[in-house]
Amino acid sequence: MKHNCALLLAFLLGFAPRVAVAKSLAVSAAADVTPVFVDEVYRAKQPPPAKPKAVASPKPEVFTLKNGIEVVLVERHQLPTVSMELQLIGGSRLDPADKRGRASACTQLWGDGSDKHDKLQLAELLADIGSSLGASATTEFTSIEMATLSRNLVPTLDLFAEVLLHPGLRLDELQRIVNRRRAALLAAKSNPAQVASRLIGAIAYGPANPRGWLTTDASLAALTVADCRAFADGHGPTGATLYVVGDMTRAQVTDHLERRLGGWRALSHTDAPTAVAVPMAGRLLLADVTGAEQAVVAVFHAGPGRKAADFDATQVMISILSAGFSSRINLNLREKHGWAYGAGGSFGYARAGSLLAIQASVRPDATAASVTEILREMTLMRQAEPTSDELQREQQGAILSLPARWATGRSMGATFQSLRYYGLPLTDFDGFVARVQAVDGQAVLAAAQAHVQPTAAQVIIVGDLSKHKAQIEALLADGPLKGATVVRLDGDARIIP
Repeated sequence: MKHNCALLLAFLLGFAPRVAVAKSLAVSAAADVTPVFVDEVYRAKQPPPAKPKAVASPKPEVFTLKNGIEVVLVERHQLPTVSMELQLIGGSRLDPADKRGRASACTQLWGDGSDKHDKLQLAELLADIGSSLGASATTEFTSIEMATLSRNLVPTLDLFAEVLLHPGLRLDELQRIVNRRRAALLAAKSNPAQVASRLIGAIAYGPANPRGWLTTDASLAALTVADCRAFADGHGPTGATLYVVGDMTRAQVTDHLERRLGGWRALSHTDAPTAVAVPMAGRLLLADVTGAEQAVVAVFHAGPGRKAADFDATQVMISILSAGFSSRINLNLREKHGWAYGAGGSFGYARAGSLLAIQASVRPDATAASVTEILREMTLMRQAEPTSDELQREQQGAILSLPARWATGRSMGATFQSLRYYGLPLTDFDGFVARVQAVDGQAVLAAAQAHVQPTAAQVIIVGDLSKHKAQIEALLADGPLKGATVVRLDGDARIIP
């Protein structure tokens, strides 16, 4: 009865005739189509991709406001949106020795409100106009950023300037931030992957380098509102850069920012000399996480600078070796042996050099074998040119991903930030396609021989060491780490005697 009623209703609403017509057309069309089978000869070969075309990168305009802020503006009027990021000299390199983590925590607090509006009030105001505002810190910079629709630019800029110049820095909000970070740190120390990621920088850069500093529970607990006030007050327009992407002209940027930030004359931090990396001693480093079901293995060593002449060949090379699902190391550990869900790594660049880190979470019975295979793949990468399929795949991947850099205001701004950070011309990507296409197998091999050093790499194993004792002993006795110096560390990179 219900079924009949449904059909009657469908007919009255006009659905039944359409269904009948659609079925009739489908039957008629099917009768005129030649069947296609999966084993057709032409399916045996993948269609060749079209030849990549040169991509012209956006052309930013660079100018300076009266208070010294340098502006990098990319006008993009196709969409009614504006993204801004003000990058200030500072960052975690300024953290006192007993208050590591100050820059990150205090910058978050800085972006959480002004003297007029607390965190919730600011969030409501931004939500009402569909805008966003936030703050973050890296090793060398502190950033305040915003994004908005063009029609809501004025109220968003008002809030942006209010937060920047008059941060709220409330005690209850700082306590919330600190408590959450302390809880997250405690949880991280029970996770082998997070422990490994935490320790690699400390090991590779050493305790005297800001990139090797670690936030601890004690350093977080020591933070005060006065610390955050001093941190915020120490930032100013000198040496600052404002990245603007979107529906604005130079005249509009100048007018809006001069009126809101023209009187800002706070003292600014200065760029400090780049600290030298001095790795911790030890070839094999161990960190115990009692009860961990998996182990994390990582192999890492210092790499080349971003401005190295063979950068493009190095990027193609590392993509073949370890950066991507189809990389040799991932196919080895995951697809061939089933030891890991994923494995890989790449060069992480700083102004001075880089760090190659290759990492995987592996089955507890495959710890030593995984280290052996990673080092073996690194060695093989240095011994022969890649296959033509590998080379073509990574060249195409790099070239076809280029337009994503210009897809959004944030990605475009981040790209130009990166170029300026490394001292590269803002037109660097104009020749990107041609440079990548020019990379051949010989260049990839040369890059591997220059920048992949398995015999000089440090290795860290993080997990329940009681489950891996025999495997570790085998690595030291007859494996690729035969005779290596062993150092045990806790979760804060302190050496355990």
